[in-house]
Amino acid sequence: MPAQETVHTVPEEHLDIEVEPQLEIGDDDNASLSSRETFDSDTTSLTSSVFNFVYENGRRYTSQRSRGAKSAEYMLPNDDTEQERLDITHHMYNVMYGGKLHFAPLKHPKTALDLGCGTGIWAIDFGDLYPECKVLGIDLSPIQPSWTPPNVRFEVDNFEDEWLYSEKFDYIHGRSLTGSVKDWPKLLKACYDHLAPGGWVEFCEGDIVNAYSEDNSLRGTPFERYHNALAEAGTKSGVPLDLIPQYGDFLAAAGFTNITKQVGKSPVGGWAKDPYYKEVGLIVHHIGMTGFEAYGMAMFTRVLGWETKKAKALIDECVALLENVGKKKVHMIYPQYIYYAQKPFDPETKAKVEAKTDAKVEAATVKSE
Repeated sequence: MPAQETVHTVPEEHLDIEVEPQLEIGDDDNASLSSRETFDSDTTSLTSSVFNFVYENGRRYTSQRSRGAKSAEYMLPNDDTEQERLDITHHMYNVMYGGKLHFAPLKHPKTALDLGCGTGIWAIDFGDLYPECKVLGIDLSPIQPSWTPPNVRFEVDNFEDEWLYSEKFDYIHGRSLTGSVKDWPKLLKACYDHLAPGGWVEFCEGDIVNAYSEDNSLRGTPFERYHNALAEAGTKSGVPLDLIPQYGDFLAAAGFTNITKQVGKSPVGGWAKDPYYKEVGLIVHHIGMTGFEAYGMAMFTRVLGWETKKAKALIDECVALLENVGKKKVHMIYPQYIYYAQKPFDPETKAKVEAKTDAKVEAATVKSE
């Protein structure tokens, strides 16, 4: 059954992206990016086995133990280069969404779970925003900082394994999980079961295989070949990368209500005339310098069976084109999605909430009289 979604798109002033004439990407464009320090990885409370990292093709990947025997093999690296990319991606979302950490209409959450928390940067910011909320961030890799707000903690865990949490969460968050999830319906069922009645789940995802251009300038480029190969590898590996438009249906099938979808776009490079898109595009340009390798190298070599030389050649072509997107007039755009949905109140809780609301309305009426 199709999801009943409230669909919000980008504001009218940010529909088609107008290209700024005679623009070239250069050092001055990237110099405008604000730098962000990456977190130190000094989590000493974890057992040493999770630090048995895998090294291949010059990159570091999560340990075999963290992956778990039943889990899909995680294809993205976890080294310092990747951690910096993750933190810059956090900055990109802050710019895109005006600093908002969530869109779900939260009201004083007491417990929150961050799935695939990465460096922990979102969880820490969320913990600062809601100091009364206990925030748990989980990830396959122990790359989070040892210093955190008192209400934030991190654990090495695989969210595709059985969930053993004894408490219910008021909010469950996931961002950039594409490539990390083998079974989305199963994950959303786990989220539903571990949310308190009335709790919210939210996912923020960039569509990394359905990039497009509004002027057909993407056609025939290395970008197009890269995304086609990445989509093929995702399907072959059992971790499909093209399911984001279906998340609303998955949420509805899991039992969620008040499903809302918000759609936006992130250009790649500083070619846009609009200042908003120009800023976003310059950040995405910076992310892409290491992002093409992060997403592609293991997928192409492990899954498609390419020789390292072949995989690196395509990735290098994309990076070279990325450095010259303004000169080459390639105007690539990645779709951006936000989904959030609510677990229905059980009848008893719903009655209590409605009674409390009625009491407030009655009190306000008496006061006004």
